[in-house]
Amino acid sequence: MSKKIKVHLLVNETAGNGNAKKANVALQQVLNELNIPFTWQKSRFPKELTTLAKNYVNTNPSENNILIVVGGDGSFNEVLNGIKASNYPDTPITYLPAGTGNDFARSAGLTADPRQLVHNLLNDLAPEQVDCGYFSANIPGENTGYFVNNFGIGFDAFIVYQSNHEKLKDMLNRLNLGNLIYGLNVVKALAQQDTFTVTVKTKAKTWRYSDAYFVTTTNHPYFGGGFAILPKADVYSHHLDTVIVEKPSLSKFIFLFSKLLKDGSHVNAPQFHYVEAQEIQVETRKPEFAQIDGEDVNTQGFKVKFKIDHFNLLKCVWEKTRFLARI
Repeated sequence: MSKKIKVHLLVNETAGNGNAKKANVALQQVLNELNIPFTWQKSRFPKELTTLAKNYVNTNPSENNILIVVGGDGSFNEVLNGIKASNYPDTPITYLPAGTGNDFARSAGLTADPRQLVHNLLNDLAPEQVDCGYFSANIPGENTGYFVNNFGIGFDAFIVYQSNHEKLKDMLNRLNLGNLIYGLNVVKALAQQDTFTVTVKTKAKTWRYSDAYFVTTTNHPYFGGGFAILPKADVYSHHLDTVIVEKPSLSKFIFLFSKLLKDGSHVNAPQFHYVEAQEIQVETRKPEFAQIDGEDVNTQGFKVKFKIDHFNLLKCVWEKTRFLARI
């Protein structure tokens, strides 16, 4: 634990219904205890973390300057996009997950313990190359970008949009009941989400589904806070997976969801399809919502080209034995 480091925190205090604010305080306490110099900035509006990350990396390129994201997967997405747009796109990122879903942290096995994260960094942790997705699309104002979780069209995007724009959101967050919003909007999506036609292409083949309900291109198994939509997906696989689910009846949906929770055997259902490749094109014409790492996109028809990419992660993992002994 002799490595000398300087730390810069990029914080979204509103992530996780305010959990990120508490995580930031706890992390700063650990840094102070260990006499580790640090600075920090917090975002004041959406997408600001992208600018803050880009500016910080461009002016602090030293390998001993460690950048830590404190927030949710959306916050991590913003910082990743800022680093990729900087003069030093291979700069490693560290992540203290403190959001609502934390799906990327779950897929990579990251710790949410501030003390363990700092101890990992002091042990001269080497960066790892981890997969992410890159997209180019016909989205006004956001025609290119990177994602660590998934880019969804249809059912999951409907839920994200309704939840992000829910009038009761602020009140429920203050009562620590923010997750109820997602449950309510799952029910709403079941009632209101329509079907649409999607065309999926790789270099080798083309598929067309006329009754699609859920279409997501994913970098790992999880969406929605821990639901393993494609258990075999992996952040080290060096390819992306586009999952297509055709609309089942309500009873079939409940049956498939129970299989998803139980053992992942929902992937064997005739309504479930997936395409695996390093480059994938997804096209829809009917206006639908989309979501990119939990941030909603207004309804439109989509033509999106995906390809696999990577970034450098200082992977601070949970080490149960060591921390149980310390506690």
